[in-house]
Formats: sequence, structure tokens, C-alpha cells
Amino acid sequence: MLGRVFMNPIDSPWSALEKAVESLKKETNIIIVDFHAEATAEKISYGYFADNLGVSALVGTHTHVQTADESILQGGMGYITDVGYCGAYHSIIGMDIESSVHRLKTGLPERYEVAEMGLCEVDGLRLLIDSVSGRTEKISRFKYITEVREVN
Repeated sequence: MLGRVFMNPIDSPWSALEKAVESLKKETNIIIVDFHAEATAEKISYGYFADNLGVSALVGTHTHVQTADESILQGGMGYITDVGYCGAYHSIIGMDIESSVHRLKTGLPERYEVAEMGLCEVDGLRLLIDSVSGRTEKISRFKYITEVREVN
């Protein structure tokens, strides 16, 4: 699902989720939603809305910065505002530091360059979901940092 705040206008993610959950509940009790949105308040609001619909877990994405707010909401839905990112550790959300700083400092449009690998970060979320109820029982985030070497 796509958020609306600070992003290009799209159809309502609220009614889209209602329709999707109604359809999916006919086939499964486990429903995991990726809510790609910019604003934290919109993600939190959408989380409570999804929890009331019987969604199993809602994972926020877009900002590339893992939040420390993983929780199980009142209805039993697993939630995190932003699950994080996978890519170069020494970077600005995956882009080369020098070109990113230069672009923001000068305000001139220029192409972002992808950062070179070396240390790599992988962020994620572990969920334990009851298959009968579809509710999250345990939730924990992880961040894994490792050296990436070229494979010959």
C-alpha cells in the first residue's frame, strides 16, 4: 500500500486495504502489509486502522532508517514504522556520501551515485504469527552488518 502524505496523490490506501483484507480473509488468516509512506504519523494511523481490520502485521517502508518501535498493537497486529534498509553501510540511504552531500549543499540537481559495497547492512523483522488466529505473538527487529566481498 502507498501513503499519501508528502508523496504523489494516489487512490485511497484506506479503502484499498479494506477491500484487500476482505478478499484475503476468505483464503488465509495471515495478512502482512508493506505500507510504503513518508510520514510517521500516517504510518502509525494506518497501523491502528489495519489492526482493527485483522491484519497480522504491518511493516512500514520508505525512509530506509529502521525505527525502534516494533510492537504488538491492541488487536494483536505486529507493527514497525520502518523496517529499515539493505545496502552499503557507509552511505546515505545507499547513495554515495560525497555526491549526496554535494547535491544537498548546492541545491543543484544531479544524479545520485550508488555507494560502493564494502560493509553491508541488512535490516529486517522477525515475526511469529499464529496460523489459526492470524495474530502476531512475537516481534523483533534485527540489523546485520557484514563485509561484502567480490565473488569470482
